[in-house]
Amino acid sequence: SGKQSTSLLRRQPKRHNAQPPVNHALLHQFLSSFVRDMDPNAIVSVLASHDISAGECAGYSAAAGDIGAAINAALSGEDEKNGALDALRVLNDSPIENAEPYYYKYALTLLSRAPMSAAKSFVARYAEGLSDTKLLPAFMHYEQRRKHNRASRAMNSGEAKIAPSATFVDDENASIRYMEGVIKLGSKSRAIYNYLTSLYAGMEDEGPLFRFLSAHVPPATMFSSSHSSGAGGGVTELLLKQADEERKSPLDKSYALRTILRTGRHFRSAVKLYMGFGMRQQAVELALKVDPSLARELARQSDDKDETKRLWLMIARNAAANAGSTSRDGKDVVARVVMVLKDCGPDILSIEDVLPFLPDFAQIDQFKDEICDALASYSSKIEHYLKEMNECDQACDALREELGRLKTVGTRVRGDARCAFTNKYVLEEREPFYAFPSGYVVLETALKREVMPYLNEKQVARVKFIENELARVRRLRGSGGRSTHEMALDDYEIEELQVELDGLIAAECPLTGSVMVDSIDHGFSDEEDDFF
Repeated sequence: SGKQSTSLLRRQPKRHNAQPPVNHALLHQFLSSFVRDMDPNAIVSVLASHDISAGECAGYSAAAGDIGAAINAALSGEDEKNGALDALRVLNDSPIENAEPYYYKYALTLLSRAPMSAAKSFVARYAEGLSDTKLLPAFMHYEQRRKHNRASRAMNSGEAKIAPSATFVDDENASIRYMEGVIKLGSKSRAIYNYLTSLYAGMEDEGPLFRFLSAHVPPATMFSSSHSSGAGGGVTELLLKQADEERKSPLDKSYALRTILRTGRHFRSAVKLYMGFGMRQQAVELALKVDPSLARELARQSDDKDETKRLWLMIARNAAANAGSTSRDGKDVVARVVMVLKDCGPDILSIEDVLPFLPDFAQIDQFKDEICDALASYSSKIEHYLKEMNECDQACDALREELGRLKTVGTRVRGDARCAFTNKYVLEEREPFYAFPSGYVVLETALKREVMPYLNEKQVARVKFIENELARVRRLRGSGGRSTHEMALDDYEIEELQVELDGLIAAECPLTGSVMVDSIDHGFSDEEDDFF
């Protein structure tokens, strides 16, 4: 019905002299009173034949419930802008479930004739369910037409001026207004975010783009390079976390970065994205091209000492290179490099770090203070290292004396010595025993039974392994048929295993060491008599 009424409006000839003037008030009253009793197509045909404006035809069609005919009537008038406003008014007054398909169908036409009003109308109906992604192609086509018109005007600037299309209104803020509006209302569409980023990147002013990225690009989780050598799992965890954050974010940072770099401008925003990825070095490299002060600020924010030094070396190299292109005698180079040294502080860079960046022939007058400070620092460090070396020498001498004394230390065991746990004579039992400096003597079996509960799982497993290995090697050695060399190897292996076993179970006296302290909260045994 909408197409029929529109074609009727276009085919009817104008008869200004044949028709009497129309009383619009009476006509409006009549149509409003009998809107439900008449055929919309026939009435629109009659109204068109009497030169009734498209807006009034649209109003009647809307009242009759035919939204398509109303929009067609509104957009078919000679006044295209007001016709688009009338069409928007019809859509805004209609329930969203009836008007939604017509929003998508006529979005491009409405944008072309009344872009800002259309954008506001679309935003107003977003909360009611008007899809932002279904309207996005219309905005993209509108922006393409804007670029095409600007390119055409630029090509014809030196020739005769061509009048712009009367059916197209160029408004650079309409699309941005809509994208910003739906994002504020909660849109999480990645396509909307990415397209708004591309629109911002195409603007001369970087301010909107930078503010947008500052609001939607959180700082990346930094990972110090000092942990990377021994924490491969930590690197993997960091990468997984960043991938999860990237997947949850409606803004595609990779796309945004490529778009901005492609424009060749707005480098501050690119620096912001690099920092969002955690790529501080790339951010500093880019900042050095546009704003060295920003590069220094980024270097100060680094928490990793090695990374901080590397960044400040980049800044110093850049300062020397930029000054060297304008200075002939090297004075500016020295002055700028010295300024970098003062900015970063003596804990980060010293004069020897930046000497390769200075000219081959440079007077030391400008940085003699830094050289003196470096020499004084070296002198104090040398004194500190000498003091440490003397302390190490004294400690080594003390250790040598202690080792020499321990070689002569022995423990005497009485012939009637008894095991501290079993009360058996240790010399009468056919098993090894341990004599501790505390004076207690303990049989090996009793010592293991007492100490094993206080070892951790790894130590218990190691003790069992050593016992099995000792049994295997002793059985192999006693089997016969072993050469002298093989028996010597067996003896050496038995000695090594026994030393390790002694270190696990007999590192300290079980009655005076940590085992006794740990056993305080244990109850007394009812199965064994308390010897003490």
